[in-house]
Amino acid sequence: MKYTPGYEWFITPHWLRRFGPLRLVDGSLMDRTGLHFFTIYAVLGGVMSGTFTLHGFVLKEALNGTTLQVALISVLGSVSLLLGIFGSELVHGRDKRPFIFWMGIISRGSFLLYLLVWNAWSYIAVSLIFFISNALLMPSVFAMWQANVSSTSRNRLWGLTVTIATLVSMACAAGAGTILDLDQFNFRWLFAAAGFIGLLGTVILAQAPLRGKYKLTSDNPQLNMRRLVAEPIHGFVALLRRDRAFLHFEMAFFLYGSALMLLMPVMPFYLKDVVGMNYSQVGVAQGPLAMAGVILLSPVWGKFMDGRGPAALCTLIFAVLSLFPLGLLIGMDRFSGPALLLIVYASYLVFGIGMSGINVAWSLAPLSFAKGRDASPYSGAHVTITGIRGSIAPMLGAIMMSISYEVVFITSATLFLLGSIGMVIHSRNHRFEAESVAVTVP
Repeated sequence: MKYTPGYEWFITPHWLRRFGPLRLVDGSLMDRTGLHFFTIYAVLGGVMSGTFTLHGFVLKEALNGTTLQVALISVLGSVSLLLGIFGSELVHGRDKRPFIFWMGIISRGSFLLYLLVWNAWSYIAVSLIFFISNALLMPSVFAMWQANVSSTSRNRLWGLTVTIATLVSMACAAGAGTILDLDQFNFRWLFAAAGFIGLLGTVILAQAPLRGKYKLTSDNPQLNMRRLVAEPIHGFVALLRRDRAFLHFEMAFFLYGSALMLLMPVMPFYLKDVVGMNYSQVGVAQGPLAMAGVILLSPVWGKFMDGRGPAALCTLIFAVLSLFPLGLLIGMDRFSGPALLLIVYASYLVFGIGMSGINVAWSLAPLSFAKGRDASPYSGAHVTITGIRGSIAPMLGAIMMSISYEVVFITSATLFLLGSIGMVIHSRNHRFEAESVAVTVP
C-alpha cells in the first residue's frame, strides 16, 4: 500500500526517537513504532467505543425499544462476529493495510447514518451495518499488531495501549451520558461525530509500515467464491481439529462469553427499571467505574500473560467476573434507593477489574497459539466462536429475564465459574510455552 503524501514525517523513526510520545517505553524501535500507530488508532477508536457504550440504553429509552428489540441488537452485535473467519480469509497472506483502510471507512463511516435514524428498527439496521463490517475488520487489526510488535513485548505493550485508550473511552462514556441527559435525541449527532473520529483511527493505522517477517513479497493469492465462502468454513473446522489446545481453550472461553452475553439484553432494563438510573449515572457506571480496572491493570495483565500464558490469566479473571452478577443479585435483594446505586457502582468496579484482563486475553490469546505463523486464521476463528455463542446467549438472557432477574444473575455467575474451572483443566493438559523467536527486521 502506498503511503499517503504528507505522512512521511509521521512514520519516520528519527521523529519517533526524538519527539514520539512513547519514546520512553522499554522496547525496540520496531516495537515502539508499532505501538505508536496502534495507540493513536486505539485512542481514536476509544472515543467511538466510549460514546457507543450507551447504545442499548439509548434504544430502550430514546426509541422506546422493547425487550425483544434490545435482545435483538445484542444478538446481532454478537452473531455478526461469525463473519470473522471470512474476514481473515480475505486478508490471509495479503497486506492487511488496504483492507483496514476500506473496511474502516465502511464500519466507522456507517455511524453517519445515525443522523437519519427515526425509530428503533432503523436504529437496529444502522447498528447492523457497523457490527458486520467491524467483525470483518477485527482479524486484520490483530494480525497487524502481530506483524509490527515482537512476541517478547506484544502482550505487555498491548496492555499499555489499552490503558491509554481506556482513559479516553472512560471520559467519552461519562460525557456522552451527560449530553444525553440534556436531550436523549442528541445520540444522532453524538454517534455520528464519534464514528468520524474512529474513522480517522483506521486511516492512520493503514499508514503503518509493515515490518518483520510478515512483510509480503510474493504475489497476492487469487480470490474466488470458493475461497471466500467454502474455504473459510473448512479452514475453521480443520484448525479446531488440528490444534486441540486451541479448541480446549475456546471451549472454556465459550462459557465465559455466554455468561457475559446473558447479561447484555438484561442490563438496560435492570439499570432503569430496578435501580432507576439516568443516562449520566449509566455513563458513570459503564464508563469511569467499568474502565477504572482497565486503566490500572491492563499492563499488569499483559505482563502476566507474557509469563504465564492466556489460560492462567483467564482462570483468574473469569472467577473475578463471577462477582459482578452476584453483586447485582445481592444488591437487588437486600438494598434499594441510593444504597442499591452504590452496590451497582461497586459491582461495575469489580466488572472493570475483570474486563481489564479480558481486553488482553480476548485480543491476544489467538496470537499465542499461532506461535509465529500468520495469526489471521486464529483471530478469525476466535471472533467467529464469539459469534456462535452470541447467536444463543442474549436471547436466552431475555427469556430468563421474563422469569426473574435472579435466574439470569445466578446462571451468569455459574457460567463464569465453570469457565474458570475449564481454564484450570486446560492448563493441566496443555502446558504454555512462550514464543521464543521475536519478529525481526529484514
